Amino acid sequence: MAVDNQEGVQENGRIAWLPVLLTVAALSFNGVLAIVNAHGPSLTITQVALAEFGILAAVALSVIAFGLRVEDAPPVGLGVAFLLLAIGLSFANGGFAIEALRNVTIIVLFTLLGMRCNMPTIRAAFVAGVGLVVAVMLMEIASTELYAKIFSPFSYYQNTRGLGDIDQSDIGLFGNALGFEGRFSFGLFTTPRTSSIFIEQTSMANFASVVAIYAVAMWDRIGWAERALTVGFVLLALLSNNTRLGSTLAVLTLAGYWLYPRLPRAGLLLFPLVLLGLATALSVHLGPSKEDDLAGRIGLSVDFLAKTDMAAVLGGRVWEAGRFVDSGYSYVLYSSSLAGAILLWLYVGLIIPFRSPEQKRCAWATGVFLFVNLLIAGNAVFSTKVSAMMWLLAGFMRAGSFAPAAAPPRPRAVRRFGAGFSFPAHARAPSPLLTGGSMQDGLRR
Repeated sequence: MAVDNQEGVQENGRIAWLPVLLTVAALSFNGVLAIVNAHGPSLTITQVALAEFGILAAVALSVIAFGLRVEDAPPVGLGVAFLLLAIGLSFANGGFAIEALRNVTIIVLFTLLGMRCNMPTIRAAFVAGVGLVVAVMLMEIASTELYAKIFSPFSYYQNTRGLGDIDQSDIGLFGNALGFEGRFSFGLFTTPRTSSIFIEQTSMANFASVVAIYAVAMWDRIGWAERALTVGFVLLALLSNNTRLGSTLAVLTLAGYWLYPRLPRAGLLLFPLVLLGLATALSVHLGPSKEDDLAGRIGLSVDFLAKTDMAAVLGGRVWEAGRFVDSGYSYVLYSSSLAGAILLWLYVGLIIPFRSPEQKRCAWATGVFLFVNLLIAGNAVFSTKVSAMMWLLAGFMRAGSFAPAAAPPRPRAVRRFGAGFSFPAHARAPSPLLTGGSMQDGLRR
């Protein structure tokens, strides 16, 4: 295992439990609220929004306690840009247009949190998150009735989102988890599509893709037990969830272990443009389709984009973004305007350095996951349940505590904004708040 030679952030350092707890809370809070809804008072979207806000506020406070640094400029700049954009969109649309700002806030805060994690912390976060999901998933497979009784997914999403098809099995599952006649299936499980702690199947499939990104990016730095846990989870999740997109992305991610380190960053930046061009050509070749197949999914996205008018490009139709549940590119364009879409595109393509094979694998795998998902799915990739761990990993790959084995970054002076003094690079170790020390110690640093 490679050893980071920067003082205070060695791979054999202490686990910072605060980022671990915050990340696990981000992926599981809907499941916890579902239990409350099933066995206590009925919840509404208000309680869900407050819970998510509380988690994001805790992440923000932990980042602030550490102090901002020069290296934080890209994620902070993205957040400021979307704040200004949200103000402009709100004026243009006559209401509070903050959906795109909410999505970017998750990206920004967990990137910043990941930049303050050391190697043991990022590994602990993924082991804890995957372990929790696996435990609930095994219980779900063993007894669907018990799972439905504990979480009552259908009731939760009906009460908080007004979503959910009728559960024909009458046991309280989220309707989409039941699938439909003729839908793709590996045929290995007779149970409904697994959802685990996410209590709906889409996030489960996307989370498996995120764990695949982690496994491929960190393969050379984790032990055999973690490799077995992550790979075993990805295989079981894909096979029990019967996800076509997730399975395709898993194959691409696996191949990327050898391929991605050999590809340039320019290719990653051009990837969504090439993807949309290929999708347009394929849609014309396959012809129109309204089925839940490749032609139907790609054709829908291409058709929506072709019908986009100037008002949507300039951000004048943000209230219509919600109708693009199966077309992510249109969702991003309508919710944040062309300016916001370009900012996100550049951020995804540039935020992770290209200094080491691990960073290149992570950057490419993250970009492929997002850009392909946006083509045939909707806004699910911006969900806190999925987005938190993905951007925590991206932030860690950018962090000073992640040193490429062949070429560690040169130390340089940084400045805490508002603190009025500089300090050397070796002091960039995570705050005691993030490594088990006291708040008083953290404020003295």
